[in-house]
Amino acid sequence: MFQGKAIFLDRDGVINEKLPGDEYVGSADQFRLLPGVVDALKIFRRLGFMLAVVTNQRGVALQKITEEDVNRVHEHMNELLRSQGIRIDRITHCPHDNNDPQCRCRKPKPGLILRTARTLGLNLHESYMVGDSVSDIEAGRNAGIGVTVFIGAENVPRADLCFPGLLGFAQYLLRMQGAKKGSE
Repeated sequence: MFQGKAIFLDRDGVINEKLPGDEYVGSADQFRLLPGVVDALKIFRRLGFMLAVVTNQRGVALQKITEEDVNRVHEHMNELLRSQGIRIDRITHCPHDNNDPQCRCRKPKPGLILRTARTLGLNLHESYMVGDSVSDIEAGRNAGIGVTVFIGAENVPRADLCFPGLLGFAQYLLRMQGAKKGSE
């Protein structure tokens, strides 16, 4: 039943620029794709991965942005990516605050990933979680994802792999796929 494989992606800091401080991307004009993201997503697709965005959006709980703002930003992101021939299979977000006792989805909890995996029929052991925070890495581990990937300037010992940007990770997977085919 669970046969698909996916790249689970955090949004802010992995796909698009993070805003400074405690600001939240709440409109299309604040959303800027990071360099190399389009090429990276195309490589992931070429390698047969589904693409799933799993993102904490605490700004909703803090009333700095609304659910409608989040949905409009995701629509804008989808439009930008579709114009480049890229389809995101699923976007799931958590609107809760850090200490919401009812929340089971806010990363590092595994809820966003598990719900997405069930919906898309994904094999988590064949999938990757890519994020720019320790909570992303922990969420991947808590969900049973095969490999966790940290995107950022520093190395995070808890992550399986670390790259400065998403394209570096995509190129790594492409090289690994080439090496795998070469050894067959």
